[in-house]
Amino acid sequence: MKLSFLIIFSFIFSNENNFYTIGDSLPSNMPYSKKIFWGEKGIFRTLNIGPNSRIEEMKLRSEMLQMHQKLGLLNLGLMSYQMYLGSEMYSGKHREYGELHKYLGYSTFSIYMTSAGLQFFSPPAFRYSKGYSSMKIHRYLSYLHFVGMVLTPISGYYTAQYPNDEKPYRLHRNIVSVTFSSYTLAFLVTLLP
Repeated sequence: MKLSFLIIFSFIFSNENNFYTIGDSLPSNMPYSKKIFWGEKGIFRTLNIGPNSRIEEMKLRSEMLQMHQKLGLLNLGLMSYQMYLGSEMYSGKHREYGELHKYLGYSTFSIYMTSAGLQFFSPPAFRYSKGYSSMKIHRYLSYLHFVGMVLTPISGYYTAQYPNDEKPYRLHRNIVSVTFSSYTLAFLVTLLP
């Protein structure tokens, strides 16, 4: 009896004018890249493109990040094969791999940018940790391998233009090595808690 009286009493005196906006559930330390698109006055909210509730946003975020993971794993395999083809060409054993290396590079680059876009444009999380976490390290490494992925096709183009010059080959190989290493490390860090 006391419990039912308490419930009825709480409904009578509850403040019915409490309306919460999406902005109330946005994390205060949201990364700047997310604020541009998903902040209270972000592009997606202004254009009314995104979901209408944070729950729907979280479902969309989950789907986008799962696809980001799947494409990232696929791309890791493609990049590994690319590294193999490139080293075979560099050693002079199989120069005929040039066309395959080039077109596989287009595929790798396209899948990489699609995966990066899925993460970049995904809705914000409910909270972001203030200290270091495996996801923060993953994000910091992504800055490095993103720059590498932009520079790789450019250096590859110059390598193809000057096939008898050693300098473009070394530059391309160094860029690819740093990019692949940071990409692999970023993938492995996601396996940590």
